[in-house]
Amino acid sequence: MSPRRHNIPAEPNQFVGRSRDLDELSRLVHETRLLTLSGIGGIGKTRCALQLATRVVEHFPDGVWLVELAKLTRTDLVLHEVVGTLGLREEGGRPLLDSLRDFLYGRRLLLVLDNCEHLVESCAELAGSLLAACPELRVVTTSREPLKIPGELVWRVPPLAVPLPGQPIEQAESVELFLQRARAAGSGLALTADNAPDIERLCRDLDGLPLALELAAARTSVLSPGQIAQRIGDRFRLLTTASRTTPARQRTLLATIDWSHALLSPAEQVLFRRLSAFGGPFTLDLAELVCAGADLPPFQVLDLLGLLVEKSLVLFDQGDACYRLLESTRQFAADRLEQAGESVAMADRLLDGLAGLAARHGHDMWLADDRTWAERAVARDLLLRLADNARQAMAWAAASGQIAPGLRLACAYMPAWMITGSFAEGRGWLETFLERCEGEPPELVGDALVCHSALVFEQHDSAAAERSVARGLELCRAAGSPALLGFALDISAMQAVFRGELAMARAHAQEALEVIGPGGSGYLEAGARMILASVAGLEGHRRQALAGGEGAIDCYLESGQLYGAARAGLELGRLGDALGELGFARRQLDRAIALAGEAGSQPLLALALGLLGLILARQDQGEDARDRIRECVRLSQAMGQHLPVASALMALAVLAEEQEDLEPAVRLWSAAKALEQRLGLFTFTSASPEPLLARARARLGDGLVNQWWAVGSAMSEEEAVRYGLEGVRPARAARPAGGATTVLTAREREIVALICRGMSNKAIAEELFISPATAARHVANILTKLNFSSRSQVAAWGAELHIGLHSPGHAGREPRS
Repeated sequence: MSPRRHNIPAEPNQFVGRSRDLDELSRLVHETRLLTLSGIGGIGKTRCALQLATRVVEHFPDGVWLVELAKLTRTDLVLHEVVGTLGLREEGGRPLLDSLRDFLYGRRLLLVLDNCEHLVESCAELAGSLLAACPELRVVTTSREPLKIPGELVWRVPPLAVPLPGQPIEQAESVELFLQRARAAGSGLALTADNAPDIERLCRDLDGLPLALELAAARTSVLSPGQIAQRIGDRFRLLTTASRTTPARQRTLLATIDWSHALLSPAEQVLFRRLSAFGGPFTLDLAELVCAGADLPPFQVLDLLGLLVEKSLVLFDQGDACYRLLESTRQFAADRLEQAGESVAMADRLLDGLAGLAARHGHDMWLADDRTWAERAVARDLLLRLADNARQAMAWAAASGQIAPGLRLACAYMPAWMITGSFAEGRGWLETFLERCEGEPPELVGDALVCHSALVFEQHDSAAAERSVARGLELCRAAGSPALLGFALDISAMQAVFRGELAMARAHAQEALEVIGPGGSGYLEAGARMILASVAGLEGHRRQALAGGEGAIDCYLESGQLYGAARAGLELGRLGDALGELGFARRQLDRAIALAGEAGSQPLLALALGLLGLILARQDQGEDARDRIRECVRLSQAMGQHLPVASALMALAVLAEEQEDLEPAVRLWSAAKALEQRLGLFTFTSASPEPLLARARARLGDGLVNQWWAVGSAMSEEEAVRYGLEGVRPARAARPAGGATTVLTAREREIVALICRGMSNKAIAEELFISPATAARHVANILTKLNFSSRSQVAAWGAELHIGLHSPGHAGREPRS
């Protein structure tokens, strides 16, 4: 099955007109790297961008990806939205922007940023940064105003053509759109000699604006074109008089929406304005929870929503069972909400309502035993669909000083953030509230601190994790809640294991089991049992560790916790590896892969695939190992993650060693270790390059092996993967024309040979009986002459030309210890 190449949604109805516009845009998108479709709201910027993206998708081998920004309310979330759309996952504490730039570098990809106007500065900064770093990237934006950065081509989206004198009316794009949407509304409207003048007048009065035409067409089931044209004309004059400073076309759009709003019943108007409180897609349950009140009984919300959908003011997504407002209509409704004096009340109700709903579907369900994984997955997906509303609600909580509900909502989302790997966003929200939590309920603060600790630990920020869990544990003890205390003890014990504080880990895990007690949370019990198994393994009690770990996984499964079971399977696989039980490790990783796939956790799946590939390679299962390696690399690259690829490179190195291919084995081990070093993250495995290096040096000498190691460390991740899977040696750029070493002096060639042997400037100075400053000057001259930026590039270049073996005056000289 070929990978998905775009996320462009299917059009809800037929696209009308703009054939010549799209021809021009299709040409421009190949001629400019940043193309902005600009114009007022409702003129069709988004539809044009979607049509353009559909047309050119075959020209972008790495895909066309739509990032919808209208729902965002905070500038710092633009990067998260782009990363989430591309399917990338955070990795440790690496900055997200670095991961995104790495992912996009070298890819011929089109990124469509839709509705940038309210985040224009952040969009401009991000687009500029990505375009500067990623030469094959193209960006299309839609915005009411340009980004105003170098290289941007602004294309003003024109209205649809209105009927011209002497032209058959049916040939005008605006008329075609109006008639088509009227038929879609079920009116049966057809163009006749009698209604043609009214339709022509209507299209002219609406200035050919697509949204205005669609709203007008929705009314044809109850009004004739003549009646619509008459009412719109009256409304235009009113709004034009009321706001002379507003641009003319914006006044026209506002008049159209206002006219449509005026035709609603009083109850429809109440619900319509209250729906503007939502910052993204919402469910019926949430609408009933937030919008209902004394003047709008909950049982009426469903029927009223249906009427608003019929009148094109609210959209309904059948697949997700969610509703949403177009941004232009949402902004209009928000103005009405403000005029009604309900903005603050609706923001408060969204915060409180969503905090309670999210707790039921997130934090509480995470700890409960009476749910199947299918039910948990549905709840998780619901939280993800409502994430934009949660962001808006948390932003309001922070702005209005409502710290307790903000903390409850952030804690409720912690399971969703964990499974999807959105550690930075979760950490950010929790820290927003924890910085101002003085005087809030201790049990709530304790819970939030433990959630914070769990998230930052996944970012490999051990110091911050330890501080939070220590304080959180103290507060949870005082709160007296077994679930809270058990949760805190599990997290504290897990982190103690990684710090090597085994006595503390055992004590906290055993206390957690006592606190939870019989019939308590199976999720917390399983976590404590897995920690005790890890402690037993690290203390050398092999049989107890492996049996205890399998019992923990069974406990997770009995509680309907597939994600917990998958994660425990990964850890048990690592434990089996550490204990030398490779067959056991393989079985556990096979199970972890199946569970992670079913749980929908791709970061966990990639890690398990990489480690299983390494285990299979060590068992001389070459074909199976390569299958896992390829899938690990594909999945990791799709998410923008790198640590699983390090495991894959190690596995490829082991496979090469099994075939007695010592050069690729050394190079690939070096590439894997260099990748770990660049990331600041490390693979937990008992596999090591040291036996290979010792054998290779004994057979071939230090010089050649050091050269191979230098070449491997200079490889990029992509080069190393291609080399390991396909045997493709990396092409080295910037070699001097006219000969390999002719641009270097004899002394400089000697120094290149010593660099290839891994010597520092100080060691080179001692070897050649020169000063360290002189050695440093020689190295700087070499970098300049060869147009290289690092010693590793020099080492790789020199190794490929065998300078380290055949350099004048140094043949056969052994490196100093």
